[in-house]
Amino acid sequence: IFVVKVLPQFSLFLLIWLHGLIEKILLQLGSAERFMQESQFLIHGNGKDKPPTGFMFEKQLMKGLYFNQSPTKDVALAMVSMRPTPLGPIMEKLSLSPEKYGTGRRFYIQTLDDRALSPDVQEKLVRENPPAGVFKIKGSDHCPFFSKPQSLHKILVEIVQIP
Repeated sequence: IFVVKVLPQFSLFLLIWLHGLIEKILLQLGSAERFMQESQFLIHGNGKDKPPTGFMFEKQLMKGLYFNQSPTKDVALAMVSMRPTPLGPIMEKLSLSPEKYGTGRRFYIQTLDDRALSPDVQEKLVRENPPAGVFKIKGSDHCPFFSKPQSLHKILVEIVQIP
């Protein structure tokens, strides 16, 4: 989760799961085979003879990866809301420039009980792309807005108050 403070008098929270970027990093970290093996199915929107266009995790696997600390009620809502993930953005070359990407301060909120992005992978992301600050949420899975909403709120309020 990245939070960007736009103007001192007006703060805008951008809670972004940079799907394409994260998946590229996971692929670079050598988990591409596991990633594809653990997909319930690959979606071939352009025909079986063409490369896959999307994927969908098996429901039980999604619970374990994304919602291992979240309340059952929230997991049930999330499960009916989940849609296949398109592979197009993952396969495209990502190009970031300091002029555009580096213009806003970034903060990273590390979720310490995340099974989708382990703390080690999150720390590697932070080392390779240092934000202005790192905040940690103990007992949070990949979705802190479900598993630790009060802790997430407290951190977001703290970030807004940083001059």
